[in-house]
Amino acid sequence: MKHSSIVETIGKMIIKTFGLILFFSFSQSKNLFMPNLPMGEYRLVIDKVYQCESRTNYTIKFNIYTSKKTSSITELKGNITLLIPYDDSLTIDVNLSSWGSTGGWIPNYYIFTRKMACINLRAVSGNAWFTFLKAFNTSTDSCPIPVGTYITSGYDLKKLEDNNLPKVFFLWKI
Repeated sequence: MKHSSIVETIGKMIIKTFGLILFFSFSQSKNLFMPNLPMGEYRLVIDKVYQCESRTNYTIKFNIYTSKKTSSITELKGNITLLIPYDDSLTIDVNLSSWGSTGGWIPNYYIFTRKMACINLRAVSGNAWFTFLKAFNTSTDSCPIPVGTYITSGYDLKKLEDNNLPKVFFLWKI
């Protein structure tokens, strides 16, 4: 009789302990409700620009790179060659990556895909559109941009911050 009461007491203790563990684990669980809270404010900081390897002969060619003018000024230098006019018959597809806090690139950080490339890029670029085209010595600041090779001796990348892109992103769980 003594043995069965000990087993019964141990059984009750195990059930109570298991119940407490479940209670605390559920009470400490993460809240799955994640409202769209603003994250940021973000600034566009371009550290490097380099070409992806490609064997395709594209109709728009970028031969650009970054150059440090001073410790606080980074410039974009090089040329852009348009073999066709840059107009609204094109589609723009931009996929930006971000360098993660633990190292490595985070793909698809910001994706921008639009038909009518010229007018849509002009809309999101804001005042940066005009300063960029002026730095590359284009003959026009409106759409379409004609065929040609456009060369810059230096474009201050801080001027790209004067755009209409969102400065605050919202957090959501996918």
